[in-house]
Amino acid sequence: MKSKRIITIAVIVILIPIIFWVSSLIKCEILTQKYFDDFEQAYTQNTMLGEMECFKVLNCNGSTAEVYYVSKEMTDANVLTFENKSDTWTEISWRTIWSASGSASEVIYPYWWHFVYSCF
Repeated sequence: MKSKRIITIAVIVILIPIIFWVSSLIKCEILTQKYFDDFEQAYTQNTMLGEMECFKVLNCNGSTAEVYYVSKEMTDANVLTFENKSDTWTEISWRTIWSASGSASEVIYPYWWHFVYSCF
């Protein structure tokens, strides 16, 4: 009986972080679909960035948004922050999260596994 209780507690301890992580992924997917047209080409405002493979909207409250962009061939990833001014999203900041050729090596939640790309 005691071992069954320990197993139940262990399963719960493992499942809780997984549930939060999956919930965050679902939230990002919903935001990405909702704002897809707004941010699909928004990264082109930044002339320092090349072509992007994909993007995910991390947060968006209508007036500001954080968007995670991964470059073609997975060479780097950036988070761009946008502000909505007169129904136009304008980039207000940018930071490189990880880069295969540089010194950036952060991990971005909930896309933590993308960090692996920067190691190759």
